[in-house]
Amino acid sequence: WFGLNPMAALHTFLGAFFYGVVYTLWLKRRSRYNIVIGGLAGSFAVLAGAAVVNPTPDALALSMALVLFLWTPPHFWSLAIANADEYRAAGVPMLPVVVGPQRAARVVFASTLALVAASLLPGAFGAGPLYMAGAAIGGGWFVYKSWRLARAPSRQTALGSFFASLLQLSLLLGAASIDGLIR
Repeated sequence: WFGLNPMAALHTFLGAFFYGVVYTLWLKRRSRYNIVIGGLAGSFAVLAGAAVVNPTPDALALSMALVLFLWTPPHFWSLAIANADEYRAAGVPMLPVVVGPQRAARVVFASTLALVAASLLPGAFGAGPLYMAGAAIGGGWFVYKSWRLARAPSRQTALGSFFASLLQLSLLLGAASIDGLIR
């Protein structure tokens, strides 16, 4: 609050609150939508970082926060499909436990499409060509792997989608960082 600015502190607090209290204590064991709401924690981290530079979030910061929010569900639901038995045994109502792997895999694919579309949005608000290349390449790979998951749900295709989500986010954030440094 004093070291940077009140908005950076507020977003940091909200991220920790949504992760520690809303997601972990309230929703994780009670709702199949736990990951959707839990994704707000990552969004607040983006907004906290942006607030260090400018306390008033601009369209680029908000669009990047949207990307992190939309990334969380297909990332974790892919892992949950691969580990559905463990979630079931632990009593955690992850989406594939509640609706089954077939339907959950289709939701992962639809969520991935929404994520990739949103990941191109920062280009309209100042993200440069390197960012767009990272978003397109990583997003294309994640779409392909989640499509394979939707066609044939299995532990193998679920893990393929999960690892593609990691690559997608790494390419996107790495490209965003480098793009910001060279502009």
